Amino acid sequence: MHRARHLFDICILLVGLFAGGCSSSATYIRATVPDHPLDRVAQQSQEQWSVEKVDANTLSMSDGWPAYSFGALGYGASHANLSFDPTTSELDVQYYFKAFPIMTLWIPFSIDAEPGAFGAALKSTMNDQINEIIKWSGGTIISRRAGDRSEPFPPKSKGKDSSWSPATP
Repeated sequence: MHRARHLFDICILLVGLFAGGCSSSATYIRATVPDHPLDRVAQQSQEQWSVEKVDANTLSMSDGWPAYSFGALGYGASHANLSFDPTTSELDVQYYFKAFPIMTLWIPFSIDAEPGAFGAALKSTMNDQINEIIKWSGGTIISRRAGDRSEPFPPKSKGKDSSWSPATP
């Protein structure tokens, strides 16, 4: 009985450590586009991504990662939410990788594509996907930053948010 209780305590401790340390971040990108890009992005991405057109100016995309999912004994997928503002010809993108691996007892976490040690092995592929989405949109990145995934999306006050940083070449 004492051993079972000790094992239970260790499991609770591990769950607490993993859950408390789990990230919930996303990459936020703003790009100028020459015209309304969402139909074009949806068409060009449909072979690789699951695409849902939320409304005329909003697109939600996800792409499962089978190799990651198999290796992590869980599930992992990229998610991209796109919002086009026709008044400014700007495209806002929220991008993140979300996973439910066994090592966190399937407690989900998400990571952004910005430089950093957490999720470093995935970030090259994540940035390739972002570059592809921007290419499909015909856009030019004007700002890019990491942020919390729970931030309102699309942003409500474009141009007034000081946390947006200019894109680096």
